[in-house]
Amino acid sequence: MFKCLPLIISLIFCSVSFAQVKETVINETFISNYAGWPEDITKVYSASVNGGIYYIEHFQSVGSKTFDIPTKLYLGTNYFIETEAKIISGDNNNGIGIVWGKGSGGFFSFVITNEGKYYIRKKTQGSQGEYLVYPTASKAIYPKGKTNKFRVQYSEGELMFFINGKYITHLPVEKYFGDNAGVILYGKQKAEVYNFGIYGTKNYEILPDYKAKLRVASYEIDDNTGINSDVFGNGDCRIQPGETVKLAITLRNQSYGQCANLRAVFYAISDYVKIISPNKYLILNNIERYQSQVLELTFKVSQACNLENIKFKIDITDDKDRLGESITFNVPTNSLIPPINRDEAGKISFTINLREDNSQDINSFFPITLNNARNVCAVVIGIENYLNLPKAVYANNDAKAVYNYLVKVINVPRQNIIYLTNQNANLQRLKSVFSMAGELHSKVLTGAENIIVYFSGLGMCPNAKTTPYLMMFESESGSPQNTGYSLLDMIKDIKALEPRTLICMFETTFAGLDRFGNSFVNKGGTVWSNAHFPVVSDNSTCLLYASGGQQYNPVVEATSHGMFTHYLLTAMQTFGKNRITLDMKILYDFIYQRMDKESVKKGISVFPRIDCNNKDGIKLLK
Repeated sequence: MFKCLPLIISLIFCSVSFAQVKETVINETFISNYAGWPEDITKVYSASVNGGIYYIEHFQSVGSKTFDIPTKLYLGTNYFIETEAKIISGDNNNGIGIVWGKGSGGFFSFVITNEGKYYIRKKTQGSQGEYLVYPTASKAIYPKGKTNKFRVQYSEGELMFFINGKYITHLPVEKYFGDNAGVILYGKQKAEVYNFGIYGTKNYEILPDYKAKLRVASYEIDDNTGINSDVFGNGDCRIQPGETVKLAITLRNQSYGQCANLRAVFYAISDYVKIISPNKYLILNNIERYQSQVLELTFKVSQACNLENIKFKIDITDDKDRLGESITFNVPTNSLIPPINRDEAGKISFTINLREDNSQDINSFFPITLNNARNVCAVVIGIENYLNLPKAVYANNDAKAVYNYLVKVINVPRQNIIYLTNQNANLQRLKSVFSMAGELHSKVLTGAENIIVYFSGLGMCPNAKTTPYLMMFESESGSPQNTGYSLLDMIKDIKALEPRTLICMFETTFAGLDRFGNSFVNKGGTVWSNAHFPVVSDNSTCLLYASGGQQYNPVVEATSHGMFTHYLLTAMQTFGKNRITLDMKILYDFIYQRMDKESVKKGISVFPRIDCNNKDGIKLLK
C-alpha cells in the first residue's frame, strides 16, 4: 500500500505546478548581461556570458562557488525559480544547482550530481552547512552531457522541488538570508547555463508622490461558449475547473490624487490558475477622484482546482517599474458572478464615473442574488439627446443603470434584453421591436414569457387629443400623433404578444415638460389630467409612472438619475442585497414614500402612479 504513496504525492504536486503562472521577475536567456551576472577568471573559477550561454567553471574539488544576482523577489506570495543547464565535465559526487535566499548570513541550494542524485543544503555563514535532504538517486535526472531543467517552487508555506518536470520532494520553508538567487557549482565542475527564470512578484522600488488610491469596485464574468470567443466555459456565470474565463474588473479611484500615465500588472497568487492576458500590463487612463476604468483579465482554471476563492493582485506601476500600490482581491469559484455587459460591437460598456455621495453606490454596487429570471425578457429605452426636442437630462444614465440591474440583480439573460438609446430609439425601430413578428416576440416564443419595459425620456399629450405619447428620437412637439409612439398603441402591441406578466416603468411625464419643469409644447399643451391612459383590466399587467397631474419628473443630481429611477434602483439594490421579495406593492410604496419626502425638500409636489390589479402577485425579485 505505502509503495504507492510517492506516486500519489507526485501526481498531486505535478497538478499544483500548473498554478504557478506569475509575473516574470527574471527571464534570463544570456543574450547579453544586463542583469549583472558575475564574469571573471580567477584561480577559483571562471564565468562569462556569451551568445545565449552562461559559461561557468569551478576549478577546485572542495567547496562551492555561487553565481548569483539580486532578484527583488517578494517572498510573501507563490513563486518558482527554474533553470536549464548542462554539466560538461566534473566530479561525479557533486554537480550544479539552484541557489536562493542568499544573503550575508548564508544561502540555500538544490543540486543535481553527475551520478544521478540530488540533494538540498542550507549553508550558514561560518559553518560547513547542513543537508536538508541527503543525496538521493532519481531517474528523473539526465546523465552528464545532457540538459537538465530543475525548479524550486514555493506554495502555501512549502518548497517543492522538480527535475525535468517531475516532482521530487518538498520541505517546509525556512527564513531566507537575503533575496539573491542564481546557480551554484559544487566541487570541480564545468557547466553551461541556458536559461534562468524567476516567476513571482517583484519587490518594486516605491513610486514617489503617488496619491491615488485604486480599489476594485466590482468585477463581472464572461464564460460564454461561443465558437469565436476567447473564453471557453458553460456560460453559467460561475468560475469552474477547466474553464477559460474573462473578468471585467472595475478599478475606482477613491483618493483626491489622479492616476495618470501608469499601468496595471496582473498576476494570480492562488493555485491552479494560468493568466492568459494581459501577458504584460494594461495602460491606465487619467483616473480622477471617484472615476473608474474597466480592465480585462483572461485566465484558465485547472481541472484540479478545488479552491473556494481565487486570489489576484494588481500592481500599479510607472514606466520605470516603480510601484505606486498593490491591490489584492478574491474571486469566488462556483458562485454566481454578474455577467459582463457589452455593446453591439462587443465592447464592454456602461462604465460609470462615480460621484461623491452617500448614495453613489447604486451605480456600482450590484448585489448578487439567486433570483431566477431566465424566462424574462426586457426592452430598455433611454433617449437623452433628441433631434428636435430639449434634452432629457440623465435619461441615458437611467437606461444604463436599469440595464445593469436587470442583468446583474434580477438575473435577466443579457441576450434577452433589447437596449436602445438616442438615435437607435426611433419610431420605426420601436414599432418593429414590439410588432407581432418583431424582436420581442421572438424572445417570447423561445420561452421568455415575462416582459419588462423601461422608458426614460420625454412624453406629452397633444392639444387636440387626450392620448399620451412617448417621444421618440425624431419626434416633434407639434405632431406627436405622427412622430411619437402612442402609449395606448405600445401597450396594445405588447399585450398582443400574450406575455404571462408585463411590467412597464416610465421615467417621464406626459405634461410636455423637460426634467426641469420647462414646457416644450407650443402654447403650453395639455397636461396629465386630460390624458387617457391604458386601463389595466387583468391581473398580469403593472404600469408604473414617474409622476402624475401637472408635475414634472425631477432629477437627483448626486447619482445622475431621474428621481423615480433613483429610488427604483435603490429598491432593487436594497431588497436584492437582503434577499427579500420585491413585488409591485412593496416597490411602489418604497418609491412613493421616498419621492414624496425628497420632493418636499425641493419645495415641489411629486408622486409616482401605479396601475395594477395584482400588486402583490407580480414580482420583480422573488
